[in-house]
Order: sequence, then C-alpha cells, then structure tokens
Amino acid sequence: MNPNKYDCIIIGGGATGAGIARDLSMRGVSVLLLEKNDLSEGTTGRCHAMLHSGGRYVFKDQIAATECAVENKILLRIAPHITESCGGYFIGISDEDLKYGETFKKRCKSADVWTQEISIEEFLNAEPNCNKNVKRVFKVKDGYIDPFLLTIYNAYDAKIHGATIKTYSEVINLVIDENLVIGVKYYDKLNSKTEVAYSEFTINATGPWASQFEKELDLSQTLEIAPTMGTLIVIKDRLVNHLINRLRKPGDGDIIVPSHQSIILGTTSKLVSLEDLDTLLADRSEIEYLLDLGEVLLPTIRNHHVIRFYSGARPLVASESSLREASRKFDIIDYEDEGYYGFLTIFGGKLTTYRLMAEKVSDFVCKKLNHTSTCQTSEKELPGGEEKVRKQTFQKALNVDEKTAFDMHYKWGTFYKEISNMCTQCLDSFSGLNEPKIICECENVTEPELKWVKKHLFVEVLDDYRRRTRQGMGSCQGQFCYYKIADIEAKLTEKTHSLLMDEMREALNERWKIEPSADEFQKRQIKLSKYIYLMGGKLE
Repeated sequence: MNPNKYDCIIIGGGATGAGIARDLSMRGVSVLLLEKNDLSEGTTGRCHAMLHSGGRYVFKDQIAATECAVENKILLRIAPHITESCGGYFIGISDEDLKYGETFKKRCKSADVWTQEISIEEFLNAEPNCNKNVKRVFKVKDGYIDPFLLTIYNAYDAKIHGATIKTYSEVINLVIDENLVIGVKYYDKLNSKTEVAYSEFTINATGPWASQFEKELDLSQTLEIAPTMGTLIVIKDRLVNHLINRLRKPGDGDIIVPSHQSIILGTTSKLVSLEDLDTLLADRSEIEYLLDLGEVLLPTIRNHHVIRFYSGARPLVASESSLREASRKFDIIDYEDEGYYGFLTIFGGKLTTYRLMAEKVSDFVCKKLNHTSTCQTSEKELPGGEEKVRKQTFQKALNVDEKTAFDMHYKWGTFYKEISNMCTQCLDSFSGLNEPKIICECENVTEPELKWVKKHLFVEVLDDYRRRTRQGMGSCQGQFCYYKIADIEAKLTEKTHSLLMDEMREALNERWKIEPSADEFQKRQIKLSKYIYLMGGKLE
C-alpha cells in the first residue's frame, strides 16, 4: 500500500479546506490537507470575525442571505465555545438610511432572515456609545465567531477521524496523467524537501489563489478572479457588545464587531492584483478613511487606541458590476466538461457558510468515489463544543480573574479540564497559589493554554501560537511576550537557539509590518519594541 496515496487531497487550509477535510474524514474518506503556511493564515484569518445573520446580503444576494441565516443557527449549536450569540443592530442615521429601511424589512422577510424593529430608546440603552442621532433601528441575529479556532478545530476533528494535516506544505503543481489529475507535488518548508502525494480526487480550496492551478490545464474557459482587498481596524476596548451595521446597502466602514476585549471596524473594497495577494497592506489614507466612517457609528472612536489594522482578499469572480455588488454565493467547478477528471475548485462563499460549502463539495466527491456515507457536520459538535461552558467555570477551575475567564470561555469550551490539569506544572514566583502563569498580559493568555495547543493544535513555529491563543494580538502587539513564548518552545522541543531566534524574528516582523502605515503612537510603540528585543536579546 502506497503511504502517499489518499482518496482525496485538499489544497488550502482555510475554513473551507479544513471544513471539507472534517466532513470527508467523518464519512470514512482518507484525506490529505496541504496548506502553504499555517491554518487560517490567508483570507479566513483576515476577515471581520462576523457570524452573519443574513441581513448584510438581503439587498443583493437573497440566496447567500438565506444560507447565512441557516448556517448561523448551526454554528451556534456546534461551536458554542468559539461563537458569541451577541446579536446585532442595523441603524439608520441619514434620510437615505431611513428610506432603505423599508426595503431591508421586506427583503429580510423574503429571505427568511429574522429581524425586528425596535425603539431608539431601547437601542441607546443597550449601546450608549453609539450615535445619538440614530433614527431607525432593526435588531438581527448577528454574532461573533473566532475564524482561527473555527478552522483549527475543524482540522483537529479531521485529524481525529484519520485525516493527515500538513501545514507549511506548498503545492507546486498538479500531477497529471493524460487527462487525469492523479495527485500533487508539494514543497515541505519545515523539512526543506519536495514530496509527491497521489489521490483519486484533488480539491482546490485556495480562495483568491484558486486560478493558479488552472494554468496547468488546457481550458476553453478559465476562472477570472477579481480579488478585492478589504481592510479592517482593531480598536482597544469593547465599545459595543452587539454588532453594529449601517442600515443601507453594503458599503465601506459600515460594520463594527465586538471581539474579546476590543472591536473590529471595517471594511473597504479595493481591487488588487493576484501578484499582491500575499503582501496586502493598507496605506494611511485608507486607515483614516475607515476611522472617519467609524465615527458616524461611534462618535468617540478616535479617542481609543488603534491596536492594529490588517487586510484580506475576497475571492470574487470578475464581472462588469461594482465590487460591492459581486455575489457572495459559492460555486463548485468541475473540470470534466473540459476533459479533466479528478479535480475540482470550490470558490466564493462566506466564513458563515463554510460548513455548507464543505458539505456540498463532500457530497460531490463522495458521489464520484462511490462513497455512500452522508454528512454529519451539521449535528456533530466541533471538539470542545460538546456543551456551553460558563465563564464562571473557567474562573473557578483555573483560578483566574473574570477578564481572563471571559477570554478563555470563548476559546476552549470543554477542553478547560485538560488545560486545568496543566496548571500545576507552570507555577513561578509571579503567580499566586494554584494560579496559572500569565504569558501574554494583554490577552490574558496563560502557560497551560500554550502548552495545550502545542500538544494538540498543529503548532509548528512560534507565530502559530498567536492564531490559537490570541497571544500577541493585544495592545502591545507582542512587545513583552515573545521571549516567554520562545522559552516555552525551547522547553517543549529540541529546536536550536538559532532556529528559535529566526522564528521569533519572523513573528515580530509580522507584528511590525504595519509600521509604514501606522500612526505616530504605533510607530513609537514599534520602535520601543525593536529596542527591547535588540537590547534584551540581541535580536536584530
């Protein structure tokens, strides 16, 4: 038996790719998932972290709106530990907003998207920091979802069911035998070697990067991608507890999402080239533009510290319509009509609909492979989500303060028991009796959490801890915690000092790359960080 032969190979470790891996492996299909960097590091990890109610899309995409409404309920049920059913509001401020309100109400009804109009007084009581001049408000069932852990828990469950997950493994090309796609050649970055894997079916789930694999095929019609860059800003302090949407057709800077101890403001829509997908970064004018729009929703938003900004690419099909009018529906592209077998591309969709996309792709592949098993992902909870664990449980079991417990209970769910068992192994002089050692003080990340993700959640390099625990995502952006992370990694692995320093340099450069577009406060903070790491450990 060939150990490099699988029923299915999946290219791309975002939410969709990981979701497909989970679905297929639960059906008994042997799966290899290959991701060129870390899981969720591409488009998935650069989104709004919004669990859509469907309200956002009722104007243009009725099908996408309905899909979001259905999947919203499913994700709240199967992933209670990484979702927050906080609800949302669509608020009308201008006369144009008020006019759109009637359209919004009618289209929500036709798309089966729940909404309820409420009084201005009720809204301002719930969200006193918002614009006092609001004239009309609709309540919806928006929520928050952790895009990183959503992807990683899907991959973890796929692994539990027999899938092979390889990060830092970049697919170089398809392996084609006449008209059959029989596998892929990929480069293993961690071990610096090229490998070949074979399969009955290969799935391209790379989002905006999808068209690169079509270049190897002689096609009469190719996938024309118009990737658009959306920029978002992370702002210190949880200024709202519900999602705030502008009551209008989708536009720039019209959504605010509460996320842990901060808020996320966005987004923009700017056409970019395929060559720039791995290096997207907003300029200062775009940041100021977003803050100006944010002030309409939250007038005091500029009084709060901008922690970070980031940009991600949406996988949209090129068309004559405006970028904002492009469909958020998804498509499965089969190449049999073009004479190629064993290969498909999944394209489009939203984070909220990732599970549905994975189900449809898995149904398609199983039919091709003559597998009769059915989908289980709409009913089976993700690992850690077997029940909703209360914040007070974390506070008591791990002996942490209320703020730390709040952040923990939106990450670990039932895994708190395993993490708690590690607490006694990490005491130091700065911890109280039976209290876990805090490694990242901004995001309240403890040593047992870091050790637990290292053991279970595919941590390969230092920066991987950040996407699993939120270490380094807080106000200081890793200014004080990366040496502590490196110390933990040194104890848990046999990595050399030189390798650890290289990994730390890469992780910090990722935090510092916003410097050209940063404000003066951020630039001073980055400069201080560089001096700290230079003088404290000769990290140049």
